[in-house]
Amino acid sequence: MSGQKKKIKDPHDGAFDYFFREKETALSFLEEYLPVKIKRKLDFNSLKISKDTFVDKEIARYFSDVLYEIKLNDKPAFLYLLFEHKSWEDWFICLQLLKYMVKIWENYLKQEKNKKYLPVIIPLVIYHGERKWKIDKNFISLFADPEDLEEYIPDFSFNLYDISHMPDEELKGTVLLKIILIAFKYIFSPKLRYKLGDIFKLFLELHDKRKGIEYLEVLLRYLASSARDIKEEELLESVTQILEEGGDIMQTIAEKWIKKGREQGIEQGIEQGREQGREQGREQGMEQGREQGMEQGMEKFVKRSLKEGLPIETITRITGFPEEKINQVKEKMGLKREVRPS
Repeated sequence: MSGQKKKIKDPHDGAFDYFFREKETALSFLEEYLPVKIKRKLDFNSLKISKDTFVDKEIARYFSDVLYEIKLNDKPAFLYLLFEHKSWEDWFICLQLLKYMVKIWENYLKQEKNKKYLPVIIPLVIYHGERKWKIDKNFISLFADPEDLEEYIPDFSFNLYDISHMPDEELKGTVLLKIILIAFKYIFSPKLRYKLGDIFKLFLELHDKRKGIEYLEVLLRYLASSARDIKEEELLESVTQILEEGGDIMQTIAEKWIKKGREQGIEQGIEQGREQGREQGREQGMEQGREQGMEQGMEKFVKRSLKEGLPIETITRITGFPEEKINQVKEKMGLKREVRPS
C-alpha cells in the first residue's frame, strides 16, 4: 500500500477501505475465506487493486466496496468485496450487487474495446449486523414464481461472511485482518470494551512501526466514532494499559491522544473563560477560566494515568505536568507520594 494518506469519510467506510486496500490484508482474507475450488483457479500473484468504486453516493452510508483484479484460469477476473455496515440485512442486496457488477463490466469494456467476453466477477459480501443473516443469497429468489421462466431471469449468487456470528477462533488471517474483523464483529456489542485489550495487543505483533501507528490511529478514530457504549476516555485507558509493553508504537499513540485531550481541556477552559468574562465583564475572568479549564483537563489525564500505574516520569514527559503537581494529584487520590532518588 502506498504511503499516501486517505481522507476518512463514514467511519465504517473509512475503516473498511483503509484496511482492505492493503493488498496483504485483502490477500489474507481471500486465502482464508474463499472456497478451495475457487482458490485453485486464481493466480494470487496477479492480484492488484482497482481504483474504481461502484457504490452509489446516496447509499454509501450502508455499503463500502473494494475491487480487486486477478487472473482466473489465466483470464481476467474481478473479486468484488462489498461491506454492508447496516445493523440489519438488505433484502435486495442481490439487486445492488447486480447493479454494481454491470457497472464494472461497462467500465471494463470502455477500457478494453476489442474484447468479446466479459470477465468473471466473484461478489463477496462482508456483513457485521447484529441479527444473523437469513436472506437467500441467490438473485432468482427475488422473484415470486420463477418456475418454467428461469431462462428469462438472470441469476447469480454471492459469498457471505457474517463475521458478527463467527466464533472468534474462526477470525483468521494476518494481524491487520484479525484486528479489523474483530473490531467489526464487536462494534455494536457491549462486549467490545472487554475485547479492546486483545485488539490493541495485536498491534504489538506488527514489525512495521509506521504501519502500526497509522492503522492504530485509523482504528481508534473508527472505535471512537462508531462504538455505542465506549467513550474516548475508555479507549485511552485501554491504550495506556499496554503502554509499557507496547513500546514506541503505543507511546506515540498515547502521546497524541493525551495531547488531544489536553487541547480539548484548553478549548473548554477558553470557552468557560468567555462565559465567565461575559458575566463579569472583565478580562481577568476570561483568563482565570482558561487557566482553570487547562488545569482541570490536565488533571483528568494525570489521574487516569496514575490509575493505570504509569510512573510519574512517564506522565511528566507525556503531559508536561510538573512532578510536584502530579504528587499533589496522587495525594488527592489517597496515593503515596513518589520520591525519586536524587
